Amino acid sequence: MSVRNRSQEPAGTLSLFTYIMGTIKRNCVLFLLILLLIVLAFLRADGIREIAGYYKLVEWNTVGALTGIIIITTAIKESNFLGSVAKRILNRSMSERGLALLLVILSALLSTFLTNDITLFIIVPLTISLQGQLENDITKMVIFEIVAVNVGSSLTPAGNPQNLFIWHKWGLSFTSFMGKMLPLTTALMFLLLLFVWFSFESRKLKVSSNTDDHYDRWLVALSFALLGGYMATFELKRTAYALPVIALVYIPFYRRVLRKVDWPIILIFILMFVDFRLVSEISPVARLMGQLNQVGTGSVFVYSLLISQIISNVPAAVFLSKFSSNWLAIAYGVNVGGNGIVIASLANLIALRMVGDKKIWSRFHRYSLVYLSISACLIYFLLHSYPMRWIA
Repeated sequence: MSVRNRSQEPAGTLSLFTYIMGTIKRNCVLFLLILLLIVLAFLRADGIREIAGYYKLVEWNTVGALTGIIIITTAIKESNFLGSVAKRILNRSMSERGLALLLVILSALLSTFLTNDITLFIIVPLTISLQGQLENDITKMVIFEIVAVNVGSSLTPAGNPQNLFIWHKWGLSFTSFMGKMLPLTTALMFLLLLFVWFSFESRKLKVSSNTDDHYDRWLVALSFALLGGYMATFELKRTAYALPVIALVYIPFYRRVLRKVDWPIILIFILMFVDFRLVSEISPVARLMGQLNQVGTGSVFVYSLLISQIISNVPAAVFLSKFSSNWLAIAYGVNVGGNGIVIASLANLIALRMVGDKKIWSRFHRYSLVYLSISACLIYFLLHSYPMRWIA
C-alpha cells in the first residue's frame, strides 16, 4: 500500500493549507482569543445562545477611537515622514546607549498626555525607520519604549485607559491624581533608565549609505490635520462621527493606506473586551475577589498586578473596582502590571505587532518579566512600609 506524500497533494489544497497556517502564525494571539471565547461560551449555562449579545460587552467608543488612530498613524508611516525624521536624528553623533536613552525618555514624556497607545504609533515606526538606516541592530529598543510608555502614562488620568477609568470612578481631581501617582512614576522611571544604561553599549551608530529622506508632504499634512481634529473629538465625545470622515478622506486619494492598516489588531481588541469580561463573571472568580475590600493595600496591589497579567490592565481595573475601594493600590497595581506578559497591556501587543519580527516576542518577555519582578517588589515594599504616607 503506497503512502501518499505531500508532493502528491493537489496544488490548491497545499496553497490553502499554507495560507491558513501562515495566517495562524501571523495572528496567533487572535486565534487564541477566539479559542478562549469558544471555551467560555461552552462553560456558561446559556453561553452559546447568548453569543449574539456579546457585542454589548465591547467598549465600542474605545474601539472606534483606536481604529481612527491606527488609520492616521499608518498614513504617517506610509508617507516616509518618520524616515526623514530618523535621518535628522542620525546626523547627530550618537551611541546606541545615547539613542536608547533619547527614545525611552521621549516615549515616557509623550505618553504622559498623548496616551501610551498613540505614543507607540509614533515612536515604534520611527525606531523601525532608524533601523532601516543603520547597520546596528536596534530593534531591542522597541522593548524599552514599550516599558517607557507604560511608565510615563501612569502619571496622569489622560495617560492610559485604566487611569482615565479610575479618575472618573472615584471623582478625583487631575492634580490630586498626579500627586498620588508621582512617586510610582518616579521610581519606575529611575529603574527603567538603569535597565537601559546596562542593556545598551556605548558603541557608535553606523549609518548605512542607502537612506531616503524624501516623503509625501501632502499625505503628512493631511494626516497631522486629521490627527489634530480627531484628538479634539475625544474631548467632545464625537469620535463615532469622525471615524467615517477619516476613511472617506483616505479612500479617494490614498487608498493604499487602508490596505496597510493592521486590521487584525482591531479584532484582537474587541475579543479582549469580550473574553476578559466573561472571565470576570465566572462565579468562583467573583467569590474569590469578594474578600478584596478586607485586605491591606499591599495585597490589593498584588491582586491588581497579577490579574493584569491574566486579563490585561484595563479590564483588571474595571473588574477590581467592583470589589475594592482602595483606588491607589488598584492604580499602582494595574500600571505596574502593564509590563510582564504581552497581554498585560494592549500597548505591548500593538508595538510588537508593528515590528513584525518573531524573535522580538521572546526578547520582550526576557526583559519585561525581569523589569516587572523588580519593580513589583520595589513598589510593594514602598506601599507596605509607608501605606499612610502614600494614601493619606
